[in-house]
Amino acid sequence: MLYRVEGASVRLGGETILDGADFQHNPGEHLVLVGRNGAGKTTFLRLILGEVEPDGGRVTRVRGLTVVALKQHFEAPPGTTVLQYAMGAFAAVTRLEEELELVTEELTGRPGDPELLERLAALQEELEAHDPYRAEAEALTALASFGLGDDLAGRPVEALSGGQRTRLALVRALLEPADLLLLDEPTNHLDLLGSEALAGLLAKRRGAFLVATHDRALIDRVASAVVEVEGGRLRRWPAGYEAYRRARDEALESTRRAWERQQEQIRKTEDFIRKNIAGQKTKQAQARRKELERLERIERPAGDEAVPDFVWGDVPRSGDVVVAAEGVAAGYGGVPVVEGVDLVVRRGERVALLGPNGAGKTTLFRVLAGRMPPLAGRVTLGHGVLHGWYDQELQDLPGEGTVLDVLWQAHPSWSPTQARSWAARFGFSGEAADRPVAVLSGGERGRLTLARILALAPNLLFLDEPTNHLDLPTCESLETALGAYPGALLLVSHDRRLLERVANRFVLVRDGRVEEVGSVSEALAAFGMAPARSVRKERQPAGTGRRSPLAEEERRLRRDVERLRAEVESLEAEVERRHGVIAESQEAMADRLVWSDPERLAGVKAELEAARDGLEELEDRWAEAAEDLEALEARLAEVREQLKG
Repeated sequence: MLYRVEGASVRLGGETILDGADFQHNPGEHLVLVGRNGAGKTTFLRLILGEVEPDGGRVTRVRGLTVVALKQHFEAPPGTTVLQYAMGAFAAVTRLEEELELVTEELTGRPGDPELLERLAALQEELEAHDPYRAEAEALTALASFGLGDDLAGRPVEALSGGQRTRLALVRALLEPADLLLLDEPTNHLDLLGSEALAGLLAKRRGAFLVATHDRALIDRVASAVVEVEGGRLRRWPAGYEAYRRARDEALESTRRAWERQQEQIRKTEDFIRKNIAGQKTKQAQARRKELERLERIERPAGDEAVPDFVWGDVPRSGDVVVAAEGVAAGYGGVPVVEGVDLVVRRGERVALLGPNGAGKTTLFRVLAGRMPPLAGRVTLGHGVLHGWYDQELQDLPGEGTVLDVLWQAHPSWSPTQARSWAARFGFSGEAADRPVAVLSGGERGRLTLARILALAPNLLFLDEPTNHLDLPTCESLETALGAYPGALLLVSHDRRLLERVANRFVLVRDGRVEEVGSVSEALAAFGMAPARSVRKERQPAGTGRRSPLAEEERRLRRDVERLRAEVESLEAEVERRHGVIAESQEAMADRLVWSDPERLAGVKAELEAARDGLEELEDRWAEAAEDLEALEARLAEVREQLKG
């Protein structure tokens, strides 16, 4: 094991966050941590780090355990460059090189010393394992993947923006060769390309990690198991988001049925005792009472908390063209970051803007929404368009007033009953509707912003990272609602699953220009982050005429292929990782330095067992998924040939 949590309870501010939680994390395990907002995910991570002490129970960590997490504050001397800070992750390499140099010098004075020679061999082996020659290349690659490439690598850390510093801290944490990596909602600070890079690095990581996330695509890509925090306890579930949800729902239903059966048994037993305790069957009644006292009670299943019900209400119909951009240039201080934009969005279309940080994606988004003027060209809203804006910073919420006040500002004609009913749909029932906006959590502010927008019943939505502050059930509810939205939608998001299931047009912003692509995968391929596919060079017609059944099948197959390909790649990466661990462990066990050290040998054996555990089942899943993918790709090719004909 790496660490074990036994009966841990944590109370913060008079509230019980964890209550008798049990959990064990083994070497090499790639785990994701999920749960509703406020369930205790962050508290659990802090408990593992030792930042929070349990009020009850205990946390046991293996001796010498190295743990890395995102640092809240930078600790870099003035003038430290971005690359130098990232290279700090390889401090072990520097230490080993310095120690190797010292031992080599000592050998000049004590040539042939067996103790020094043995130490020299051990240091050389350890240094080789760290692969020092690849350290700088690895750091530069990681920096570039997170938008901190060559143009920023030589800059001092203090010159970075807040968002860039957060991404630099993430790069440093990912490069650290620790036994355990802990991350709390890392995709909240990333764009789509950064999220893909994160998934790739985590999937290849040899050490263990525990990542708290609501990103469903990330869960599918990197998790060997899902760990859920609920009701103060922790429970493991199968890997894969859909598998986790299915197993969880089945377990909840099974527990509910068992509880109901036991409650019926208790009711009948109590009825028998009540009727017979003073009659001829007194002894039987007394025996039944003792049985009832010894009965191990099944806890009543808590069930899922209420999930916000995103209802669109009476959305007015707009004209066919909802928003049109003609020769638009967008930027700041008279300097364009994107220009020559001609874009028409029609009623019912769902357009996703894709591209890396700094490409001008968000700037163009704000210009299209009328939040800032274009530097050139013009943006025109269509007839009868009423638009709503969701800002990931949630800056449109007032700093004062209550939840109800915000809703009344959006819909002044509502009665108190109507306003409370609407608030309840978004998780603000009873007294929660009277809470001041200033005390709401990030997730609550996100839900309130959506409640306010939907109360306006817009027929054009601009959504900037709408899932950032939401938990998994709320993300699912929003995704379902957006699929049924009757208006037009423009979307910026790092959430690949949301993009693929909601958007029907994809606009790539890069190198100061825009171009349409056929899918998220094609956009990623343009940056060398997905299997190569041709990015369309000509913008497709934006018409919204009804697709033929064959075209609809092609669209559905394309999305299914993309989803399944990601699953196959994830499974393949995990199989390869495990085989690598097995090979390394077996080689290590043959090393005298290992088998002569009982503690080290036990650690290697534990790592070997963890890698072998469930490997056969994992390989079967990989083979089955690969076969399904091959069949889907073949059918997709047939449909495309028919469409060409």
